[in-house]
Amino acid sequence: MSERKKVFWFIALLSVLVLVPFLGETIFYSKGEPREAIVAYTMLESGNWILPTNYGVEIAYKPPFLYWCIAVVSSVLGGVSEFSARMPSTLAFLAMQLVFFCFVAKRKDVKTAFLTSILLLSSFEVHRAAVACRLDMLQVSLIVISLCLLFRWDEKECRGVPWLAILLMACATLTKGPVGSIFPCVGIGIYQLIRGRKFGKTFFSLLGIGLLSLIPLGIWFWAAYRQGGDAFVNLMLEENTGRFFRKMSYASHENPIWYNFLTVIWGWIPWTLVLLISLFGLKWKNFRLLPQGATWKERLRKGWEKFRSQSPVNQFAWVVILFIFIFYCIPKSKRSVYLLPIYPFMAMLIAEYLWALVRRGARVFKISAYIFASLALILTLTFFAVRLGWVSDSLWGTGKHAAENIAFMQALQHISLSFPKWLIVFLPLVASICLFVALARRVDARSLLYGIAGCLLCIFVSLDGVYQPTVLAVKSDKHLAARLNELEPEGEVYSYQEWVKFYGVNYYLGDRVRIFDKEEPSEGYVMVVEKTQDEFLRENQDAYQLQEVYRTPLRSCDMRAKVIVYKFSKK
Repeated sequence: MSERKKVFWFIALLSVLVLVPFLGETIFYSKGEPREAIVAYTMLESGNWILPTNYGVEIAYKPPFLYWCIAVVSSVLGGVSEFSARMPSTLAFLAMQLVFFCFVAKRKDVKTAFLTSILLLSSFEVHRAAVACRLDMLQVSLIVISLCLLFRWDEKECRGVPWLAILLMACATLTKGPVGSIFPCVGIGIYQLIRGRKFGKTFFSLLGIGLLSLIPLGIWFWAAYRQGGDAFVNLMLEENTGRFFRKMSYASHENPIWYNFLTVIWGWIPWTLVLLISLFGLKWKNFRLLPQGATWKERLRKGWEKFRSQSPVNQFAWVVILFIFIFYCIPKSKRSVYLLPIYPFMAMLIAEYLWALVRRGARVFKISAYIFASLALILTLTFFAVRLGWVSDSLWGTGKHAAENIAFMQALQHISLSFPKWLIVFLPLVASICLFVALARRVDARSLLYGIAGCLLCIFVSLDGVYQPTVLAVKSDKHLAARLNELEPEGEVYSYQEWVKFYGVNYYLGDRVRIFDKEEPSEGYVMVVEKTQDEFLRENQDAYQLQEVYRTPLRSCDMRAKVIVYKFSKK
């Protein structure tokens, strides 16, 4: 077996072991994941795979490919669960990971491809998206693989039709809209123009490819319009064109341009720290943004020539990174996950940079090794301090989040762990000891780089397998759903006000939550957010007999406020 195949299968096995075993460990703790999962649930329950409704009146905000994937996986596994709902994202990441490994290994070398894969697996933003029931990783995987296939098509002088890329772009548009086709086509198009291909050939060939990839989305759109009418059309336009052209009817993740820069820096944690430390070892006296020249025009010309003289794959990577980053600087709506398609290409460039530092024997790896080994040790020691009750509740004070922080700590203190879970707890400690031993033996920079990567992966496994499931279970609305299920085991329950949606509760109750204001029921139970309690009582106490039966001890993860449950009946 060749070295490339050995590393390929090692990366495949490592990625599976790091991600898959813990997919179902953490219950839904935010409104995003159950909002997606409930769509797949209602698809299976109703048999409507085009435009199912949940919460009584709500349709999905995005096209259905993710929900189809969840429904198919859940059908095989026996029902929609946290594990089955997150599996499509993980499978999508694994596909992207392995395809991009082959893409880099063929055009660079195996060690660069290997480090690229490790960087992706241990990047905070990518890792988080790979284990979440959200649209982003599925769409990103389809876009990135399509870009790789279109690059290969370009290498073959654009002979034939790249049908597989078209199919994957079609799936990407069916996941989150037209950007699934726009990014691959425009990305490869800009690259081809820079490489000297004629504009006419580039434009019309990619226009045809893009239009072909939009056909499945158009078919679904027509079928969904027949069910949802103008309300569906208005929602789709707002979520796609309205979001980009800043014409949304509501504020959605509105952030300034500099937010994108911060999210990329944050998204590459913990490797951001390594890169930051490395900057202190560079020779900045000789650094120039542009080559030297007599005039600015000459300097710009030389800079452009230097950019064009890069290897084709590096040039392509920079085109993709800059185009997508600039694209998402335009709309008001900005989220960290929007920039996920640039991470594989950034990982390749970062891997080359790190290998250059290794060849120089840079001290950055020694410093970083001490830092991450210490962090792994501190994580383990802190856990045992909490378990032994050495951390006082008074440490958290009496502020807004004090009760939640105390509950998180008490969950870690009292959780019962099986033997495999204890092994996972000790993983960071073992990694820390191994890294300190390597430092004591003064191993080379290459070994330290691999040791740092191993230590980081052990920390991720420990967080995913023990710490996160324990802590985040405290803030989940599953507890509220369980209480409501005791009060109303079979019938519908209600939430007050149309804009208030308890997606987590609705998922765990099997889509039994309805909107109180729309249904106007005669009796039952209604959830009211604490800050709207007075308004609810003022509007309904004359028409209903109201009795408070439950109040959540902590804030709802969906509403970020405490929730009061009332039993009501018409007078």
